[in-house]
Amino acid sequence: MAELQRRLSLFSLVMAVVTSTIGSGWLFAPYLTAQLAGPASLFSWLAGGAMAFLIALVFAELGALVSSSGALAQIPLLTHGRTSGFIGGWTAWLGYLALPAIEVMATVQYLGGSFPWLASYGGPCLLLLFGWINLAGVATLARWIDSLTIWKLLVPLAVSIALIYGAGHWGNLQVAGYQQKGILDALSTGGILFSLLGFRTAMDLAGESRHPQRDVPLAMACGLGISLFIYLVLQLAFLVAVPPALLANGWSGLQLTAHGGPLVAVALGGGFSWLANLLITDAVVSPSATSMAYMGTAARVNWMMARCGLLPAAFTKINRAGVPSLALVATVLIGLLLLQGGASWAKAVGFITSALVISLAMGPVSLIALRKQAPQVVRPYKLPAAEYLCPLAFVLATWAIFWCGWDSLQVALPLILLPSSIYILANNCKKIEFGYGIWWFVYLLGIGLFSYLIAANRIFIYQPVIQLAVLSVFALFIFQWAVRSRLKQPSPNAMVQIGGSQS
Repeated sequence: MAELQRRLSLFSLVMAVVTSTIGSGWLFAPYLTAQLAGPASLFSWLAGGAMAFLIALVFAELGALVSSSGALAQIPLLTHGRTSGFIGGWTAWLGYLALPAIEVMATVQYLGGSFPWLASYGGPCLLLLFGWINLAGVATLARWIDSLTIWKLLVPLAVSIALIYGAGHWGNLQVAGYQQKGILDALSTGGILFSLLGFRTAMDLAGESRHPQRDVPLAMACGLGISLFIYLVLQLAFLVAVPPALLANGWSGLQLTAHGGPLVAVALGGGFSWLANLLITDAVVSPSATSMAYMGTAARVNWMMARCGLLPAAFTKINRAGVPSLALVATVLIGLLLLQGGASWAKAVGFITSALVISLAMGPVSLIALRKQAPQVVRPYKLPAAEYLCPLAFVLATWAIFWCGWDSLQVALPLILLPSSIYILANNCKKIEFGYGIWWFVYLLGIGLFSYLIAANRIFIYQPVIQLAVLSVFALFIFQWAVRSRLKQPSPNAMVQIGGSQS
């Protein structure tokens, strides 16, 4: 069977993490988080960064052990069998499928004011172009990502410096007019976690890394650190660049809907026409690079699920360039369908964040399970105090899913649970280790029930501290159950050797 080609260096992996993290998020998240949390949005970014770093530390150990492309489809299969593998892999693929489309939405939304025809034709044309670039092979993709990411690093910093020194309305930091719960809402619906979860791209490309056991943890740490710094500087710049007259009704009343995008509106409002032109240019470059990166990783998750027998074998086909071609074509076609939905960037963020965090919630469970299943395996990186940090990471992931809100979960949960139920009904329960994955259904239905009943503006109104306490108890119960539900030994159905390379 044809294999993916190991050509990616540490630098390329770091650039892939950065380009996956600094995409459309930097064009919209500062505005949305400012509306929700005002100056306290800086604390929201720090909180989101801490959550992302903790989850990344968990996956740093897993990524060094499972050095396989599409690893998010491998890890749950490895520790809990085929049912968990399907749910985890399907959820990851679901999130990835939507990411190229939302990046294209950002480009179309920013450029729509200047080029109205893009609203009808631009999105599909861009997705098809990115699919063609991915089909050319990982080496070509790496050259595009490396060069575009340098641009993506420089432009946000240049924009931030120009806004801070050119506008510098420091009094804005004293303006109130936002709710305290907005600090938490900013993590999910404000786009913070959506923007910071790009570290997992290093794992998805691990099968094409030259030295995955060393480079994957380093790439996640370096890429996430660089990206968080840029987002913090950019958020500060946005806060002090908004004309004070627009804050007469507080931060929650801020409206920047003209000129296609909020940053362009701020730049033009401050008289920085050259900066507005730079932003419009970057509205093509940044989301485009991120869309290309996620299109490739979505195809690799699909490819790995097929190799593990979780999807039809036709998706394992590799073209001459070493790219999973049929999986990539499926990703492009579904992306084209998603573009027809007409959702805005802001509305799509909650759904995608919920799917991505659900797929990552398996990480802390699998890390503890693997330590019990294979304690003798040498780990290139070992998470300290994992017995405490893994339950904490699982609780934080549960909070993050809950914060996405009922509007997002009522779409995400059926798209996860219905295909998973069909998979189970179509197979013998014993063959797919259904008993080891029952906890998944209780976990997802439980979060959905809590979101329906006690989330903001729902049936029962409780203080946030009570909501989080209830969710914490539920998450810790599920975590212990999930760890106990592990297989006795790592699954032989996974296409990877623990501590080695993919088979």
